[in-house]
Amino acid sequence: MDFLQILDAPIEPGGLVEWIPVVPGGLGSWRRDARETSHNHEHHLRSAFEYRARTHREGGRESWLGVSIDFDEPMSVPSVRAAVVAYINRHEVLRSHVVLKADHDGRYRTERYSTDRDTVHVKMTRVGWYTERSLLLEQIAGSFDRATAPLHWPAYRFATVARPRSFTLLLAADHSLVDGYSLVTAQYELTELYRAARDRRPSRLEPAGSYLDFSDAERRATDAEGADHPAAVAWAHFIAPHGGEFPPTPLLDELPAAPSVAPTVIDHRPAGGTAEAAPPQPFQLSRTSLLLDDAHARRFEAFCAESGASVVGGVLGALAVALHQTTNADEFIAIMPRHTRTDRSWLHSLGWFVGLAPLTIDVHDSPDLAEAARRGSDELRKKKHAGALPFLRVADLIGVRGHPRMVVSYMDTRATPRADVADAGTAHVLRSHSYADDEVYVWVNRTPGGFRLHARYPAEGSRRVPDFLDLFARLLASSSKDG
Repeated sequence: MDFLQILDAPIEPGGLVEWIPVVPGGLGSWRRDARETSHNHEHHLRSAFEYRARTHREGGRESWLGVSIDFDEPMSVPSVRAAVVAYINRHEVLRSHVVLKADHDGRYRTERYSTDRDTVHVKMTRVGWYTERSLLLEQIAGSFDRATAPLHWPAYRFATVARPRSFTLLLAADHSLVDGYSLVTAQYELTELYRAARDRRPSRLEPAGSYLDFSDAERRATDAEGADHPAAVAWAHFIAPHGGEFPPTPLLDELPAAPSVAPTVIDHRPAGGTAEAAPPQPFQLSRTSLLLDDAHARRFEAFCAESGASVVGGVLGALAVALHQTTNADEFIAIMPRHTRTDRSWLHSLGWFVGLAPLTIDVHDSPDLAEAARRGSDELRKKKHAGALPFLRVADLIGVRGHPRMVVSYMDTRATPRADVADAGTAHVLRSHSYADDEVYVWVNRTPGGFRLHARYPAEGSRRVPDFLDLFARLLASSSKDG
């Protein structure tokens, strides 16, 4: 599956309908839920809450993830409604809301409220008929941006685009509710729920554990850990040479003293102070490409094995070599998301099951790809437990400042049901457009069709990034031929 910025999504024009979750009586009818909030969720809410307090504007938008699924048949309105309600019933996180409150001493506390199965309904709202894809995508993007603000419920929305002989089903949710893997599985679950409703049969889905249960267990366990935890120790060693902050990436130029004018956006990172207007941030560019088809991907995997490296280590090694050759940097420094679905009960769950691990690969001596792949694999082994503590807990323990500047993600989706069909173009993972002048994100996904690259980076001050991505692609292609 491609991982596309919403404005790049290949959604054919048609009749746009939004499916809005509602609960009769509103949140006042919900029960107080004693289960604890995950650190990831709280961190996200803190950012949005502080932004709103400082600027008197809503915070947390442009941070949603989503999925689009194409159906080669006329749309059944009752079946879509049934599938959406069944999906909300299946995943408890969609029937829960966390309220963040700040005490007078500046400390935060969270309160969770939840509602039972079959209490959430969906309201069908016809938006209009679109004949131009660009106008359709702009409408969808704007609607999803507004609907997924995390301080409100629901922080998610469904939509359909119907045509005479086909339709597209879309879901967007704030990042506090979903991660990338959640959307890979969502394409299968929503397809199955729709077909089950259409055919009037039970769905064939395995049970899914509740992210609320995971959040509660993780929170209680990690709050009991101290600065001697292996993850905190790994982070302390990582930030020590950088003054306790995330280091900048050498791929980007130094930021200008006076940033150029850009579209007004909402910055969801933490901020403090009195009410003031948020400074504009530059729009980010995107890149999506098929790095290697399946046959060449298998050759690259063989190359990694013969080199004594893992596949992920090989990907990191290629990125490290590409960075060194592009910028002459002595080290490849990046933050890597690591999944925390450590128990099978969370395999099909919707939620934010992600920890962060810092990585540093030495490339000062210009290693070849095989050696860099081994170093990447060694670094992964050394930092195996670095993502075991949520980043908010790490920051509270050792005082990490700032935010990641270079992020590399790797995910293998081949085991997901319908992965081959989705990879052929029937489904796409979507993300909101992004605004940041100091962040480079690279996603490498192993799918049934091969290795796919997705990246985002600033529109300004990033002249080296395209060369870096091109060289990374050439390195993988060369090794797959040699292998």
